[in-house]
Amino acid sequence: MLLTSTNPQKETYVTNTPETKEQFTGNLRGSIITRKAPVTTAPIYKGDLKAKGERRHSIAPLYWRSALDMAFFILAGVTSLVLTILMLVNTVGHAWWGIPTALIFWAFTAYLTLPRFHAVMTRIYVPDYFIGRTRTADGLLGDPVNMALIGTEEQIHEAMLAAGWTRADDVTLASSWKIVVSTITRKSYAEAPVSPLKIFGKIQNFAYQKEVDGNPEKRHHVRFWKTPSGWQLPGGERVDWLGAGTYDSGVGFSFFTLQVTHRIDAETDYERDYIVDEIQYAFPETEVDVLESFSTSYHARNGGGDAIITDGNLPVISLRNKGIQKKQAPSSINLSSVHDIASRLPMNVLIGAVLLTITAVSEVMSIAGLLLNLDTLRSQIASEPGVDEQTMEMMKSEGGEFILSALSWVLLAAVIVLVLFQMWLLVRLLRGSSVARMLTLTVLSVGVISQMVSVIFAGQYLPLSVLFFQLGISVFAMLAFTTDAAVAYTRSNTLLKKREKAKKKAQTAA
Repeated sequence: MLLTSTNPQKETYVTNTPETKEQFTGNLRGSIITRKAPVTTAPIYKGDLKAKGERRHSIAPLYWRSALDMAFFILAGVTSLVLTILMLVNTVGHAWWGIPTALIFWAFTAYLTLPRFHAVMTRIYVPDYFIGRTRTADGLLGDPVNMALIGTEEQIHEAMLAAGWTRADDVTLASSWKIVVSTITRKSYAEAPVSPLKIFGKIQNFAYQKEVDGNPEKRHHVRFWKTPSGWQLPGGERVDWLGAGTYDSGVGFSFFTLQVTHRIDAETDYERDYIVDEIQYAFPETEVDVLESFSTSYHARNGGGDAIITDGNLPVISLRNKGIQKKQAPSSINLSSVHDIASRLPMNVLIGAVLLTITAVSEVMSIAGLLLNLDTLRSQIASEPGVDEQTMEMMKSEGGEFILSALSWVLLAAVIVLVLFQMWLLVRLLRGSSVARMLTLTVLSVGVISQMVSVIFAGQYLPLSVLFFQLGISVFAMLAFTTDAAVAYTRSNTLLKKREKAKKKAQTAA
């Protein structure tokens, strides 16, 4: 490994030459390289030769924290795949629905089915430890980690702002709406969010970007992650932050998921060097040490299928500026605040809850219209197999109409109670209840599986409207409520409430 420095007063050490000392400390803090002594005795294996091998953590514990979460995660992916096949089979021959059907099928496949398929598979066979690459929300390998920083968050903010960069908004309902508006109106959106990428199982803490000529399709951008306490780079060097910078050269379709996304320039080293130069130009006292050949030079693809070319060098930026004051964000979400809901609640959780509410209300109205109209209800019953003329005559009698009307009101009341229970669960879920999320997933799973079984094995016909919207929304909600963001949101809120409850109990006891 070659260690170089931008400071002319520092030396350069080359560790693979005969003149290298047996042990020395390089320019970076804590970097110690030791040469192994020669072997003069017969080697002895120190392990237990009689022990049987054990398979541990075949599935990463970071993702599979409970068997129930794992089951719902996989089940949502399976139902999404089955629904995609049902959509394809049931829409063949509907020529007048050709274009809308193709668009719906593409959207469902690109944004729901394929991402969940990738997420299930990559969580099994893609390593979850640091390998110098980020990971997409679907688990695919993303952009390369091409810089490290020593300093505080306040110092990074000051350095990037002084260099003329703009902090990117988080991906929320509000920012997503701004993107739609800016795209339609062809106006610049300098704070446009970047897609979430993960290191250490967490998305970036924040990101900065710089538009090129006011064109939202072309931009410089870099993401930053805080390293865990005590974590070291391969080789033993400790840093405070990791960064991944790439240049967006345009917009296109993802090679792996078919989603619309930014395409990056393959020469990622150009963007890395540009960002480092920008920081040093803004604050000349900044020191940069380069770990040459930190990772093997590789030609690969990121999560969108774009080519990546890099020399494998890792610049370590030591910030010397003072930093700026950081604003503290509130720890909890106020559901009575429209701003909190739009900007802080996980977007997939909010959209899933809203869609389920709309379908529940429409379902109540549809069932009410059927049950309260006795003539329509009789026609529906008459169409069922096994209903004879004697039964129909009995329902037309005065006593039969009374019984039918009473049953209709009872059924309507039962449906309303069930819908109110679902609405209560959704409210609890939005407030961060893990139990409510599990119960909601259970109700959705039962409904979706029963409908799919009736279609596949019993030959029941579902209209395209039911297939696309009612069943499609239920599957979308299952996918939304099993994402990492939904799990983390409900678990963190549940843990916070438990701590607050324990604190109040302790105060009362005291």
